[in-house]
Amino acid sequence: MKKYVSILLILTMCGGSDDALLTIEDTTTTTVADTTTITIQDSNTNTESQDTTTTTVADTTTTTIQDSNMNTEPQDSNTCTESSTSDSSSSNNIIWGKVTSCFEVYAAPDVTQQHIDVSVEWFNKGIELWGNYGPAELWIVGKSNDGSRALDDIWCDVRVEKDPTWNTKWDCLNGDPYGSGDGWSQFYRCPDQGCSFVSTYIRESLGYYFSAMTMSAKYPGPEEDDYKKVILHEYFHIYQAAQVSQPEIDDGDGDWMTSNRNYIETGDYVQRPWITEGGAEYMATYWYSKQSGVSEGYFEERMRWKAESLPGYLSDGRSMREVGYDNNSWNIYDVGTWFVAYIINQTSEETFRIDFYSELEELGFEAAFEKHFGKSADAMIEEFNSWANQPVDVLVEILP
Repeated sequence: MKKYVSILLILTMCGGSDDALLTIEDTTTTTVADTTTITIQDSNTNTESQDTTTTTVADTTTTTIQDSNMNTEPQDSNTCTESSTSDSSSSNNIIWGKVTSCFEVYAAPDVTQQHIDVSVEWFNKGIELWGNYGPAELWIVGKSNDGSRALDDIWCDVRVEKDPTWNTKWDCLNGDPYGSGDGWSQFYRCPDQGCSFVSTYIRESLGYYFSAMTMSAKYPGPEEDDYKKVILHEYFHIYQAAQVSQPEIDDGDGDWMTSNRNYIETGDYVQRPWITEGGAEYMATYWYSKQSGVSEGYFEERMRWKAESLPGYLSDGRSMREVGYDNNSWNIYDVGTWFVAYIINQTSEETFRIDFYSELEELGFEAAFEKHFGKSADAMIEEFNSWANQPVDVLVEILP
């Protein structure tokens, strides 16, 4: 039976600063289970154990490292504290929305310290840019199925600890998803196929609401620049989801792609990517382009690439609102990104990101769209379609 060293497993991270790095004091001792202790030598700015570290860890043991030296200087009120409090109203005292609590990091045992560091850094960058929303968790998967299975066990332990009502039969590892493909796990596709996604768990049946970002070791990997932008994209999904506090109601159809929350967020009960993915991709691409060390022409270059999907969309005949995630003939993410760029050019980023999203729940999608963008969503799409049928050199003139 394999033993997994889980030093990297659970970290509580505070957002709001690029300089927020985890520091562990000399002779830090963490008690795991009844007799297990982990001693980590002083490593100044990371959690890698030194050669003299001795570790005894039982299977699926998790380690919690409290961060006593985190830089928590306030920055635009987007920092966090260890307390689980929220500035947003919540039903049944369940926290959801703008939070002051830190996000938690869970990494598979085969995940490198560099992988954790870059993930935490850019998750924190999302908090710095758009605020601290959640409660949020960051789950990092490595390259092996064994490591992913170990993370599955931790997933279930964490879920039950935070919410005794959690359905362990169906919402923990079940069946044989890694072998026969029959069954389910939160992470089973990640080692082979790569993954980057946010799962939003805000349902009437749950006793704890949270958003879980999952990142993996490939497509992109942590050594690639795109990995950083993808984390920003996924964090913006956490921001988007946090703007709607109404929990998902079981509609009885058994289809996870339909929900009342989709209707509030996009005006359609069926989950479609046009404005949700377009908004996340625009924000991630634009704000990544503004970071230190990124080439000056990055944003325009990426938008030119995305414009290659426009001819296919315009000849398709469908409104972007009708296109699902399974469309393979052209990229709806790219079209949605250009649509959001067009909206922002017509209004402002603040109007899109703050004003529109802040009134989604109160007004509903259609009314919020028309109030803040000056016309209905369908009318804006029709106007965009006419505008987008131009040379890309003309299109990029609207970019900030």
